[in-house]
Amino acid sequence: MKERRLWPSLLFSYISREFLISFLVAFVFFFLIFFVNSILLLVQRILLKNITLMTMLEMVALSMPQFLIYTIPFATLSGASMVLGDMNSNNELLAFRSSGVPLGSIFRPIIIWAVILSLVTFLVADVLHPWSNRIYRERLTLLMRDMPTFELESNSINTVGNIMLSNGTVSGSSISDVVLMNTDRSDENKTIVSPHGSLELIDDVSFIYRLDLASPVILMTDSTDPERFLSAESESASFFLDFSDQVPSLTSTSPTNLSSGELLSQIRERNAIQDRDRENFHREREDIKLSIASAIKEYASTGEAHSDAVSGYTDELENRNNLPTNFYGQYYKAELMKKFSLSSACFFLSLVALPLGLIKLKYGKLAGFAISLLIAVSFWYMLFFAQMEIFNITSSPYLLIFSPNLVIGALAFALYLYMRKAR
Repeated sequence: MKERRLWPSLLFSYISREFLISFLVAFVFFFLIFFVNSILLLVQRILLKNITLMTMLEMVALSMPQFLIYTIPFATLSGASMVLGDMNSNNELLAFRSSGVPLGSIFRPIIIWAVILSLVTFLVADVLHPWSNRIYRERLTLLMRDMPTFELESNSINTVGNIMLSNGTVSGSSISDVVLMNTDRSDENKTIVSPHGSLELIDDVSFIYRLDLASPVILMTDSTDPERFLSAESESASFFLDFSDQVPSLTSTSPTNLSSGELLSQIRERNAIQDRDRENFHREREDIKLSIASAIKEYASTGEAHSDAVSGYTDELENRNNLPTNFYGQYYKAELMKKFSLSSACFFLSLVALPLGLIKLKYGKLAGFAISLLIAVSFWYMLFFAQMEIFNITSSPYLLIFSPNLVIGALAFALYLYMRKAR
């Protein structure tokens, strides 16, 4: 009797351990796929500015949660496929079933862990990611403020965007032998030369510099006709250098980085705007219909043809056939549902792995990972396609964004019925 009471807990512990090991292996694989490219972009953006290693590691850690939202569901699918495929290829499933262990008891640990990981994914998407993104943007703003866009050194050349600055000796913000030119290959080339000047950062949010020059000489040439040029001199001149397009947007907040509460607030505001637009839309259509009826009535009473007027009103009515939809409202709704879609994907993707795990394949763990990779890519493309289609519909995009989960759930149910019938 004691052994009867122990085997369910032993079975749960065994399958849980095997699932978590496979989950961690798959997690590292998917995380690196999503993370490496962004890490390279991050390194390109700020590492070359001589920041400390700890600051770099902090920025990397703060950027991680946005990739966990995708990594956890796909790793859950792979973990379930790998552990069941391995157990099936090693005849462990056959041994369990021969011992009277039902499939439900074998599948139960995986389903429980899938539900737990769904909750973890939602917390990451709704709490950790918005928080880390806010801290990340604050840290990046401070870093960009502390790191001058032009790192002035004596006898050096700095190029930022399409502006190149050459200078002689440097003392504080004062510089000598200044040569400023544009390198954007435009039809009009500008070169400014001055024996002395000063460079000062006047806007540390938009990264706008003021360059004050003494006795500047401005030379403008036409790249298409070298013989055409314009030269001008002055006692002094001030130039404003705008580098806002050379740094990331640090003040805007994408809907992707908002919590569900913030998204709901934005959705309510956009719904109110959309309701007003649709009321005006219906009112304008009714006015056009009344105009058509009036033209027809006038024709009936006077006998005079008003076909041009009726045709004009009809064309206008056809042109107002599309119900107005708020662009940002659709965007916010899609991002809100995507949190739930990706979170619940842990559960739905694990369901499709259960009947697939009953198919006996050689190299079960490797085969299970390959199958899970194909399903993960399919899920990704379905979600991507759904996101692209939200602006082509006038109804709420909630069902459309959740449709990849429904497709995977239907596939899991169909496979389960097929495997049950085959057995």
